[in-house]
Amino acid sequence: MHWLNKSGLVTTVNNDTTALPPLLAHSGATAVMVDATMATMTTATRVQTIPFATQDYTSVQHGDERIDMYVTEPATGVRGTTGLLLLVHGWGTDGSSDYVGESEQLADTFDLVVTRVEFRHSGREARHPLPDRTFDVPYDLSKLQTIDCLRAAYATLRRYPQLDRTRVIYWGASQGAYLGAQSLIFAPHLWAYAVFVCGIYQPLSGADAQARGFSMDLRAKPGIGFVECALGTGGSFPPAEEDIRNPYRNAALLPAEVPVALIHGTNDELADIRHSVMLYARLQGLRRAVQFYAIENGDHWMRGATHKDEESAYQAVLKHCGDTLLTVRRPGASLLPSAPVHIPVRGGTFVVTYTAEGPTLAWQLCMKPL
Repeated sequence: MHWLNKSGLVTTVNNDTTALPPLLAHSGATAVMVDATMATMTTATRVQTIPFATQDYTSVQHGDERIDMYVTEPATGVRGTTGLLLLVHGWGTDGSSDYVGESEQLADTFDLVVTRVEFRHSGREARHPLPDRTFDVPYDLSKLQTIDCLRAAYATLRRYPQLDRTRVIYWGASQGAYLGAQSLIFAPHLWAYAVFVCGIYQPLSGADAQARGFSMDLRAKPGIGFVECALGTGGSFPPAEEDIRNPYRNAALLPAEVPVALIHGTNDELADIRHSVMLYARLQGLRRAVQFYAIENGDHWMRGATHKDEESAYQAVLKHCGDTLLTVRRPGASLLPSAPVHIPVRGGTFVVTYTAEGPTLAWQLCMKPL
């Protein structure tokens, strides 16, 4: 079997389809597959692969400034009542193949255009020197990756100007949930609803995780935290860079108008459930509209959940959030905020400005008077 890769070149893989996820070519509204035995071309059922420009990025794999998004429309077509769901995958996984089936079901059940995005340094956009790694080191860890996700949402809204802009919804799992909390902080004007599944909300080193009681973070890797995974052993972020990546710290900037659902397995050994518990407590204290659903005995993927209707993240979301996905609206949601978004951190402020293309993140140094 041969697949057209992102550069339009044919790549040969073995016949074991589990060895490599299907790669979708830039072909406008279709994804192209080449079968060596039949030399014929077919289109992927419902997925459009669409490149878009993002901030300060050149692909290590392909040398271009583009990130791909993968768009699924409702089977009945896109109408004025159709909303947008940005569905974001986790650390190191492949945005072109994760949640393909779920995207079709969500699009049809809830009348949504579903956009998945391949953010920088992960999945197809990564080039780790070790063959079993699917992410880059150093890894952005939800700073400019957040811009990638938001640019995908804006690119989708430009492509479908008829979408109901009161129905812009975020759903992310694992690092996708982390990126969701960041996306609400970076773009508080945009969203109507957000669902975060098994996320991390504090970027901790291994030592910090143990000291603060996050004993289930990366449990199979004692002494290793998410910071070491991103930067390598001994790596650390400067204070301002640590702060901009910490949605728990910045939770007061999450918009009060946007209800948030937190879902987490009690037996998650990759991202400690304490992340969701602490974010839930903080949002409650800030009088935000937040709900928390602990999935009894569920692991990071909800495997082993006690209740049969919660045995996957998809099932858990449908059970606890399905009604809201159908009914939620945010009157007055906008694409362009009235003012830039300011995120104060140690030593200065990060500022998010918006144009029709979406957000751009910039740094302002704190100038202390003499």
